[in-house]
Amino acid sequence: MALIDSDLSFDPRDPYFPVPGTDLRWAVQIFTTGNGYGLDAASAQPHDGGVRCDRLALLGQQRTSEGGADIELRRTGDHLEWSINVRHPEPVKAVKLLLTGLPASTRGGWWAANTPRGQVHGVDGQRFQLEYPGPDWATPWVAAGDLTLSVRDPLVRRQILHVHQPAYASAPIAELVHVAPASNRTTTYQVPPILLRSNVSAPETDLADHMSFVDRTHRLVPWEQRTDVPEWLRDIALVVTLHGQHWTGYVFNTFPAMAEALRFITRHIDGHRVLAYLPGWEGRYYHDYPSYRPGEDLGGAAGLHALAGTARELGVRLMPMFGGHGANVAQYPDWERAVFRNDTDRYVELLNRPDWDSDRSGEGDQVFLNPGEPGFREHLVESVSAVVSEFGVDAAFFDTVGYWFNDPRHELVDGYRRLADELRRRHPGLLLAAEGWWDALSGIFPLSQQWFGVDRDLRLPQVLTRYARTTGHLAQGSPGRGSTGVHEKGFVPRPPDVERAGHIPVVGIADDTLPAHADEVAAIARWAQQHAPR
Repeated sequence: MALIDSDLSFDPRDPYFPVPGTDLRWAVQIFTTGNGYGLDAASAQPHDGGVRCDRLALLGQQRTSEGGADIELRRTGDHLEWSINVRHPEPVKAVKLLLTGLPASTRGGWWAANTPRGQVHGVDGQRFQLEYPGPDWATPWVAAGDLTLSVRDPLVRRQILHVHQPAYASAPIAELVHVAPASNRTTTYQVPPILLRSNVSAPETDLADHMSFVDRTHRLVPWEQRTDVPEWLRDIALVVTLHGQHWTGYVFNTFPAMAEALRFITRHIDGHRVLAYLPGWEGRYYHDYPSYRPGEDLGGAAGLHALAGTARELGVRLMPMFGGHGANVAQYPDWERAVFRNDTDRYVELLNRPDWDSDRSGEGDQVFLNPGEPGFREHLVESVSAVVSEFGVDAAFFDTVGYWFNDPRHELVDGYRRLADELRRRHPGLLLAAEGWWDALSGIFPLSQQWFGVDRDLRLPQVLTRYARTTGHLAQGSPGRGSTGVHEKGFVPRPPDVERAGHIPVVGIADDTLPAHADEVAAIARWAQQHAPR
């Protein structure tokens, strides 16, 4: 990932080109696997608003280099569109469009469709960074004042918006970085269209135009028309997180205890309006990934069968949790074939290594695997399919799939689509859910967990609610002391329930939740029955 606290310690001295009739000026930088370059100021040939350049210069303009760029800038009234084609003897890693002289209205701050209501980024040029796809930037569209900026990319590729005012600049610079896929780096590269629109009176209308492009390219379907949404999901008013076994082996709830919890909750809310989510059902949470069989300390296969039977009697739907990426190398000997690697394919990316046992250092055997790799994807399909067939569960939740990785060996989103398509082919009506969401991911998973720590009150919630539904994160604290159960967050106070568009409330059940806080759980269930979205 790009590092927001890393920067050049010198002026790159890029040649900037004006947009006639405005204060706006723009420049382009090109990054290969070996270095960073600007356009060679002496070789740049402006024409009709665009620029052709047959030489590049290393950042700082001290030396020139092979390479070049053809940049077209089309202007229609207040709308600008950049088309950027670049070339270099080395494979192109990323291309950056730099904008300065932006309207004064942008100094009031920038926001994305999923920025929390009332918040903005980068007031008066203060440094900030948004990265798509990710929790802060759900689709590559952003607004500031009466200006919008977007990328019309037919693929899921990293886009970065970085705004700052470095010491060598007299005004803020907005940088829009497009990162080429590591799986297909070439010496010539075309950046998808970048659109800047000014004097926008209704940002939501411009977002709708952007999303119509996204709908077509990422196969998004409105919520009401989705065929991968089982009818029962449309009635769900409450997600109940039944915490199982922690990484250390500590048991929060056995399968019989989970069944008792469902019996209690369904005395306060209709059972058919409850989705029971099971993290840590497979034994030691994360430690046993990706081996997915009912944990013996929880009651084994017989215990899960009994829990599934109780759920069916009550009308409750069951959703066990599976690791979309996570694996213990001791549990999955073929891990090296599927493990995420750095963008140049030279080393393993060691990601997400929580301190599970509180020795204040991350555990050593946890790796992240790519479902784009056929072997690991087949393992996930077979594991989920076996649980669905044997225990009759209604849904499968995939941990961490909201994270995006620029893996040079296997394209990630294609792996997600193939995984989902195969599971739905085998088990029509099976709900597939994800941790996290962004535009293309919502086209694959109709239900997601809202990223923990991100306010659910989205500035323009239609970027989510038109297509999918979300619920509270696994790590939302349980009633009482706020235990996050199998998650590594420890104790987090449970936030109050508030009606949010497209958001299904959640309540976690840890070890002491019902013995000590049954009244609160009952009140939450009753509130959900009355207020949850249909």
